[in-house]
Amino acid sequence: MAVRATMTTSLIPRVRLLINDPSGTSPIFQDQDIQDVLDESRQDVFNMPLNAKPTFSGNTLLWLDYETDLGGWEDGMVLRQFLTVVVTPSLSEPIAGHWQFAATTLPPVFITGRLYDVYHAAADLLERLAGRWMLRYDVYADGQDLKRSQVAGVLLEKRIQSLRKKQRVGTISLSRADLGTPGRAVNALGPTEIDYMSSG
Repeated sequence: MAVRATMTTSLIPRVRLLINDPSGTSPIFQDQDIQDVLDESRQDVFNMPLNAKPTFSGNTLLWLDYETDLGGWEDGMVLRQFLTVVVTPSLSEPIAGHWQFAATTLPPVFITGRLYDVYHAAADLLERLAGRWMLRYDVYADGQDLKRSQVAGVLLEKRIQSLRKKQRVGTISLSRADLGTPGRAVNALGPTEIDYMSSG
């Protein structure tokens, strides 16, 4: 898969900044590698309602600003008013999740696009980099002690941990099979309602 132009304007450069890998003649990671890691934790969003932020101009209520709770959008997102009319903002800030219109645009406004966590991707990339250094050896010669193996430890213990603390929290939903009625615990060894309704 080729590198998408919508990734090269903001997301890939942000990840490069977090891992100290500037683009140039010999980067550690290619743009394709960074895009692939970003895509591993991508969230595809379809028609998510934006938060309307009304403002006043004199006595007139204006609907110009819309926001999301999460930032890190890929360029190329689509905004729709009433789910049918495509609207184009005059100001687009996908990193912050903020869009502004030149004229009043009544809610609801919905967004369809791709959402990323740059801190998660940066930590994953640095773990790959630490893996390259794990097999490096230390050298002691002529009174000099060169410890190349410590690079992996520094990456894992310091930078990667700080990035992991900034990445988004994920949630999962679980259900218990030993609950008879949702929200009410029952004794798994005792009789249930179906036992009282049976003929035997």
